[in-house]
Amino acid sequence: MSQAIFNHLNSNQRTATKYITFQCTNGQPSLSGEQLNIYDYNSSGQQLNGELDLGIFPNLRKITFPQNVRFNILESIDISKNEKLSRIVISGQNQNFLENNSFILLAKEIQLNRIIVSYYVLKQNPSAWEKTENYLRKQTIIPYMAVEDKKVGQLEAEVANLKQSLAQKDQTISQKNQAIAQKDQTIADLNTKTPTLSQFQELSNIALNCNELDFNKLKQEIKRLKLKDFNPYFQKQKNNLEQLTSTAKNKAGESLNGIIDLFLQTNKQIIESENADNNSYSQGQLQGQLVTCKTLLQTKLTTEELQNLLNKQKEFKELEKHAAILQ
Repeated sequence: MSQAIFNHLNSNQRTATKYITFQCTNGQPSLSGEQLNIYDYNSSGQQLNGELDLGIFPNLRKITFPQNVRFNILESIDISKNEKLSRIVISGQNQNFLENNSFILLAKEIQLNRIIVSYYVLKQNPSAWEKTENYLRKQTIIPYMAVEDKKVGQLEAEVANLKQSLAQKDQTISQKNQAIAQKDQTIADLNTKTPTLSQFQELSNIALNCNELDFNKLKQEIKRLKLKDFNPYFQKQKNNLEQLTSTAKNKAGESLNGIIDLFLQTNKQIIESENADNNSYSQGQLQGQLVTCKTLLQTKLTTEELQNLLNKQKEFKELEKHAAILQ
């Protein structure tokens, strides 16, 4: 874990640190006066990864990132315990800052309206870089998450609990769907046992080109004609959904692939439970889980991309229902 890079700092050095500046090179963190320099590669040449918890620096007031710092495999920087932190600075023209970094800031809700982020944005007409300052909540250069002292490990445990809860709900919904399918089959059997001459005489003449009244032959012919056009369209939509999911996973990165799976599984349960006998409390739980996943994924994907993924999944679920009828 990257946290080990601080092991050589004693208690006095940690207390003395008021300013942290990240550097785009390799080395061991070094303290000069009140400023601690932290390098994006450690002294062994390994890139920082996992989580950096800056809570061990109780007097930290300011953090500075150079525009070319490389934290593309660092998951998070925890500043939730740095109560004196008031400013974060991204120096230089930061056009590639988001592309070079994938970490998120873990902060308390109260810090979002207290910490000021200073960075540069490219203005048009005339084209020029302009310094901008915004509260952490309103800036758009560094992704953040309000955690209220929760560690990443705790968040992962919560996700695991959500997955277990979803698995239990999957089983319940599956059992209810089986019961509904049995009822539907019973109704279908009753309908097939009581056909009238007027119901399929004309259809039989059109589809089979004969006067023989055979309901089963007529039904199979209609299904065959429907499937002839339906199957290619069904496969095309299935491929589109799989491609859309794969694209989203590639854009989100390996660390969030599991959240995308959970995101789609939650939406699937919401779709399947819309016509089932589920109470409002269960519906509320599923919607809450969907919002939690969406919040995590919005650090990498836009709201439009996530909504499009949900819409495509719902459309495909409708096609699956229709395919089951035609089988």
